[in-house]
Amino acid sequence: MNLCIVSSGDYFSDYGGGQVYVRNIVNAFIENKQAWSMQLSVISCHPNFNKKANHRDYSGLTVYEINPKGVIEELLKLINPDIVHINGEKLLFANACKKLCIPCIVTVHHGGMVCPAGALLNFKDEICKIPANYSHCLKCYLRNTHTGLFWYPLLKSISKKRYIKFGKQLKRLPFIPFLSPIGETGLIVSQKLQDWKELSANATHFIAPSNAIAEALKRNGCSQEKISVIPHGIPNSEFRISNFEFRISQFTIHNSQLIKFYYVGRINYVKGIHILLKAFTSIDNPNTELHLIGGAGNKSEQRYENKLKKKYCKDNRIIWHGKLPYEKTKDVTKDFQCLIHPTICLEVYGLDIAEAMATGKYVISTRCGGAEMQIHNENEGLLVAPNDVKALRDAIIQYIDFPRQSSAKVTSIEDHVSNLIKLYKSVVEKKN
Repeated sequence: MNLCIVSSGDYFSDYGGGQVYVRNIVNAFIENKQAWSMQLSVISCHPNFNKKANHRDYSGLTVYEINPKGVIEELLKLINPDIVHINGEKLLFANACKKLCIPCIVTVHHGGMVCPAGALLNFKDEICKIPANYSHCLKCYLRNTHTGLFWYPLLKSISKKRYIKFGKQLKRLPFIPFLSPIGETGLIVSQKLQDWKELSANATHFIAPSNAIAEALKRNGCSQEKISVIPHGIPNSEFRISNFEFRISQFTIHNSQLIKFYYVGRINYVKGIHILLKAFTSIDNPNTELHLIGGAGNKSEQRYENKLKKKYCKDNRIIWHGKLPYEKTKDVTKDFQCLIHPTICLEVYGLDIAEAMATGKYVISTRCGGAEMQIHNENEGLLVAPNDVKALRDAIIQYIDFPRQSSAKVTSIEDHVSNLIKLYKSVVEKKN
């Protein structure tokens, strides 16, 4: 079988769960290529690349780098795959595959596929559980725009047709601070809803890493027959090496004077860092540290990060590491004992949770969707309600009083890829 995998952004980037996921499955294919009998190529699609595809080698396979505005269809014709597994530029590649009659599978890496605001988090800071629609999504989207909610009562009174028309007119002009983001919101929300409708029609199949995102897809019009729930897998190198290492690590936790909690991911409002910091700083225990690993991805996130750093600058137990390469993150966190995953939006899976539990680290997480697929009891981790400072504080105190390791069983990347191959073959057979 000739398989083409479309990467999420720059394939060679060290930042982002989508990139890590794709590299993990590609590495598994490379290591087991004889057993799995797959011919594999990768497309890395990023605005920084040229419109004409560039070729790079990765452990003996070809990675094609191309701009989203490049000739995607010609590249697919050149590769001539039996099936395409899409992880980035989903609508672009799904449309091209549909036109070329190539079956394609889309992995859902975030809620933005069905949520115009991007995170399946409503304006009340609650995980959204209703179908996306223009009027509801308009308010959520405006909430993420400076002064947007202030103008919402006026904007909702304007007809959808007139608001979209005004947005199209604004889009033809140079960017106007304040006016452009507010004025184009109706157009953006409408376009994102249309994009999902088109994607759900043109993609052959969807992979949902958790039941929560599968339900969101169905709620927004995707048929059950087009969805497979396949949790992500972790490379063998992430697992604890032996029972001896496990016992030594246990001994260290129970006898150390310092308990190191940590967070890994983007410094972003929907990730709930403000909830985490409020909960942690309310605990007066000098023998604890909180390590924050990750960086801001845009100006809004940078303002959020700066605000938090300023607010909690006097607590020297909080260590900001910034954005680190993937391998460096593993090295920095090897002696940390407990991951905290404070997300307040719908988390499609949570690779950081799986990576932590694979090495025996305990996990405290919100019930954000992906976490419930991985944590089933208190021997594996603790689950708390999203956006609940007290609940998170109590969970942290519980761990301080009784530090322990996670006994959770984590899916290996080999098992994950085996499940992918079964799905690839099933989809290709149906097409033929």
